[in-house]
Amino acid sequence: MAEERVESQGFFEMLWDCEHCETKGLLAKSQRHCAECGGKQNPDKRYFPKEGDALQRVDGHKYEGSDRQCPHCGAPQSAKANNCTHCGAPQDGASEVRGVVGAPAPPPAKRKWWPPVAVILVVIGLIFGVWYSCIRTRSAQVKVTGHSWACSIGIDRFGDVSGEAWSEQVPRDARDVRCHPKQKSSRQIPDGETCSDERVDRKDGTFEVVRKCRPKYRSEPVEGEWCAFTRRDWKQVDQRSTSGTGTAIACPADNLPPAQAVDQVGATRQGAKKETRTLQLGNQACEVSDSKWRSLADGAAVKVEVRARSGEIVCSSL
Repeated sequence: MAEERVESQGFFEMLWDCEHCETKGLLAKSQRHCAECGGKQNPDKRYFPKEGDALQRVDGHKYEGSDRQCPHCGAPQSAKANNCTHCGAPQDGASEVRGVVGAPAPPPAKRKWWPPVAVILVVIGLIFGVWYSCIRTRSAQVKVTGHSWACSIGIDRFGDVSGEAWSEQVPRDARDVRCHPKQKSSRQIPDGETCSDERVDRKDGTFEVVRKCRPKYRSEPVEGEWCAFTRRDWKQVDQRSTSGTGTAIACPADNLPPAQAVDQVGATRQGAKKETRTLQLGNQACEVSDSKWRSLADGAAVKVEVRARSGEIVCSSL
C-alpha cells in the first residue's frame, strides 16, 4: 500500500482573547500583550481561527520549539528566551504551554433519548420471538420404530462432454474450441490523490497547516478469453437404485455395466455409489451415519432435542 504523503502548507498565527478588556482575535505570535490594555496573553486560551476566516501567514517562520510559561508572571515566552520579556524573571524551570488539540467542536445537539431505546427494545423483542418460536429446544425421549435405507449406483458413458474455461485452462485434448472476450478480473490503477488539511498547534503562537495525501485508484477491467469446448470424458447418464427397510442393505446388482471399462466412445461403466441410512422415530425420520444406524435397534428409547414449539426432532442431537 502506498505511503501517505505529508506536506507543510505554511505557518499561521493562532488567536487569543484578552481576559482583561475582552478584546477578541489578537494574534498569538506577534501580539504577546493586548494592543488595547496591555494585558498579557494567556497561552492556555489560544485557539484556531474559524474555518473560512482569513489566516495570518507567518512568512519565513523558523520553528524553535514550544513556548514556555514564565514561572513568575505566567506570560508566554519563546523557547529560546532566558528571561521573561514581561517581568524579566529568569526562565529556569519554565514549563511548556498547553497546546490546542483541534478546533473546538460545536456543542452536540440535544437528542431525544427514547427513539433509539425503542428501536433497541423492538430488535431485542424480535430476536427473542424468533428464538422462542423457532430455535428454542427441549429434551425428549423417542422410540426407534424402524430402519430404512437407499442405495444408488451411477451409470457412466464415455463420449463427448461440453465444458467451459478460460483459454489457459482449456484441456489439451479439447475440440471445437470457441472463445470470446470476457472480463476476468480487475486491477487498481493510480488516479490522483485524496488530500485533507490538518491544523497542528506548534505551541509557539503559530499553527502549521499540514496537508496529508493518499493515492486513490480506479478499477480497470482485465479482459480474458472465455472458451466453450468439447472433449471426450466419462459422464453419468443414468443410475440404478434400490431401497428397503430393515438393516440388510441390498445395493443394485442386476443390469449393471462393469466397474472398469476402456476409454472408448460408447463404453459404459459403474459410476459413483451412494448409500443413505434413515432411522424412523415415531412419525419423523432422520438420516444418520452407518454406526448410529446399526447401534440403535427397533424399539430402543433415544434421548433427543426437539423444537419446543413444533416438536420437530433436531436430527444432529442424535
